[in-house]
Amino acid sequence: VEGAPRLGSAPRACAQGRAPSAAVGPMAPPPALAAPALRRLLASALLAGFASGRGDPECWGGGLTGDFCCDTKKGQTGDIQCWDGDYTFERCCGASVPVQRSPLSTRPGVASYDVAQLLVAPSSVPGLQLLGGGSMPIAGIGMCCRPGANGDAARQAVLDYLLMGGRHIDDATVYKNHAQVGEGIRQAVAAGVPRSDIFLTTKINPPHFGFETATDWVARSLQELGLEYIDLVLLHWAAVPTDGRACKDPKQCRQETWLALQRAKAKRQIRHLGVSNFGERQISELLALGGAPVEANQIEYHPWVPELHLQTAEFCHRHGIVVTAYGSMGSAGSAAQMVTQDELQEMGRAHGKTGGQVLLRWAVQRNVSVIPGTSNPNHMSENLRIFDFSLNAQDMAMLDSIPSDQRFLHFDHWPDKAE
Repeated sequence: VEGAPRLGSAPRACAQGRAPSAAVGPMAPPPALAAPALRRLLASALLAGFASGRGDPECWGGGLTGDFCCDTKKGQTGDIQCWDGDYTFERCCGASVPVQRSPLSTRPGVASYDVAQLLVAPSSVPGLQLLGGGSMPIAGIGMCCRPGANGDAARQAVLDYLLMGGRHIDDATVYKNHAQVGEGIRQAVAAGVPRSDIFLTTKINPPHFGFETATDWVARSLQELGLEYIDLVLLHWAAVPTDGRACKDPKQCRQETWLALQRAKAKRQIRHLGVSNFGERQISELLALGGAPVEANQIEYHPWVPELHLQTAEFCHRHGIVVTAYGSMGSAGSAAQMVTQDELQEMGRAHGKTGGQVLLRWAVQRNVSVIPGTSNPNHMSENLRIFDFSLNAQDMAMLDSIPSDQRFLHFDHWPDKAE
């Protein structure tokens, strides 16, 4: 952007491109549960007690502890998967300081100690209209790729997030936590969160592609989750099974899978269908079937992505397809470098926000849904509190002006790369 200051480079660079202007699409608030009702809902779900923390006490909660994250036997900065946004090893693993704590109960359905102080009204999170009707909350939580997304910590994270006021959960078969995510949802429903307000996304990966295999996957996933329906199912990426089954032609494989999911949608086992890491050609092949619309596409999306990803988002917006970003604040190993750049910190200070919140707000102002992953209730609350400020034109111009030689991907998924 002519005359705009340029943001510094991120940890690594590859690919090329420039950011286009923001796509605009309709937003609508999802069903709401008022904050007072949330407090009443939580009243029986909280316990009191003491524990010890280290560094900044805001770092710990939702199953994350200093003993786990600050263990330097795992690396110079402890367990790198614990750190996201402004929550760094330096901040969270400083000198040990005794702080008042409530121990996490192992009883089902008990919220973490700090959730009651972190409530966010669900109505404060806008919804993105879906082609099949209804809406999807524009902010959610990703359940991938961190210690807190495994085992019982995953159940606790989902429960905390829903009791806090979040409503959008993003999961996938390859994350191997359907059972825990489903249990967290059921516990939240039992505590008073309406199931109809919760939006659950999961993804079917290529080993399950093909008509019969995908049909079996639907039944198995519902059983693992312990739920009657899934709100949104995405084809996780474009590939073919590698186990020698009949589904070998890439285009045919994806179309067979889509037809199987359409049948499940007709049975109300699935409410909406979409894709992930797909490009214009791959999406058009599904649209050519003339059945259920492609309602969402989940791609890596942040100010440093290559031009192809920006163009893919523009294509989706032109066709009414909701875009969801993953990698908004970097990967586990690079998040601290990404969100602590001086320019982002300065933008954040101007609004009383963090660098991570600035990156999330950038995507939201481009009409892109965000699903940052964390198991810490403090981080969850921060990631939902991005709708009480806006980036001005100069801020957006700076974030849109990343030089082409500094653009990169964290996860190396390229739309339309597969046949």
